[in-house]
Amino acid sequence: MLLEDTRILKKPFFSIVIPTYNRASDLQFALFCIFQQTFYDFEVVISDNCSTDNTKDIVSKFRNKKISYSRTKKTVGNALNMKRAIQQAKGEYVFLHSDDDFLLNKYSLREIYKEIIKYNPGYIRVNYLSLSLDRKRIFSYKVNKPFTRNEYIPSLLENKKVVTFIVDSDPYFITGIIFKNTLPADIKMVDSDPAPWIEILFYMVKNFGACFIMQPYIIAFWSRRRIKKDAKHHIFLLINGKLRAENYFNVVKEKLNKGEYGTFLHDELMRLYVRLFPVIKVYAGNKIMLQMSVRIRLLDPTMKKNITYWTYLIGALIIPKILLRITRDVYIYMYARFSKVDGNKELVETLKDLELKYRNSTENVANRNDRIFRF
Repeated sequence: MLLEDTRILKKPFFSIVIPTYNRASDLQFALFCIFQQTFYDFEVVISDNCSTDNTKDIVSKFRNKKISYSRTKKTVGNALNMKRAIQQAKGEYVFLHSDDDFLLNKYSLREIYKEIIKYNPGYIRVNYLSLSLDRKRIFSYKVNKPFTRNEYIPSLLENKKVVTFIVDSDPYFITGIIFKNTLPADIKMVDSDPAPWIEILFYMVKNFGACFIMQPYIIAFWSRRRIKKDAKHHIFLLINGKLRAENYFNVVKEKLNKGEYGTFLHDELMRLYVRLFPVIKVYAGNKIMLQMSVRIRLLDPTMKKNITYWTYLIGALIIPKILLRITRDVYIYMYARFSKVDGNKELVETLKDLELKYRNSTENVANRNDRIFRF
């Protein structure tokens, strides 16, 4: 198949939306995997957040009318870049896709499509697995695993059940979040990290229902996202004294009663911050971690008497940063090594075959003058 194949409907089924910034090599592999698919009814919308690497050149190698590429004039926030990309989508469903994740096998889009047309839900979450640093193991790095099979919920459920489904489905990881491309003007992205799409997902689940696809058609390169020494990850920052997730919390607050929201807020603060105090110290330092801990107590006063909160905070304070970093790296390595995933050997073999095809394709491109990917 040639990537120059330009068959595309005016309104494709999927708009695969990829916000990107300075990940040209990862983006190239992600695009390669997309164009391996046996399901062709899609477009790819790439919004380049003013990258300083060769992202534009990489995209140009995929000379295909299915790709729509645009570049911001200056670097903007993640949520704004995502919003910009979604606004350009023409498909029936928007398929969010990070620039450093990929579809594992060539049947992924086709199988996802088959599940969607059964119910035509508003929101779909596709399961995913992670790839170890040595690229020899594929594993599931999820503490919470509420779903063990495909799940579907109808529309018009009470708000608490809608929020519970969204949280259980893992709305924090971008790739594999899919929703109908029918958004009212007042339903927008929010400036939040994580889950800037929370308002969209709530609207979709409430009005059209939702489904969780258990089969992991996506592989996450999360372990490759190495944060440079002394760099501060955007989720571990305070903006005007507030947590980056507070706009996410505020959207949910409008949907729940006081008691329901209190439980939600407590659980999310634990999940996103408290249990990550050691990680926050490693990547942001004690000062920011302490500032965040104060803000957390203001948002949820019950934390003042919570043993788990104080255990994680004090532990992170007294343990040296280098030891926390080593402990985290060892934990991730051991988790990946001993994590059990059904069909792991077959998954790794599929990945090897995919990477071999990719290497052959890139070598062919390098040896030709036209610099176009062919398969």
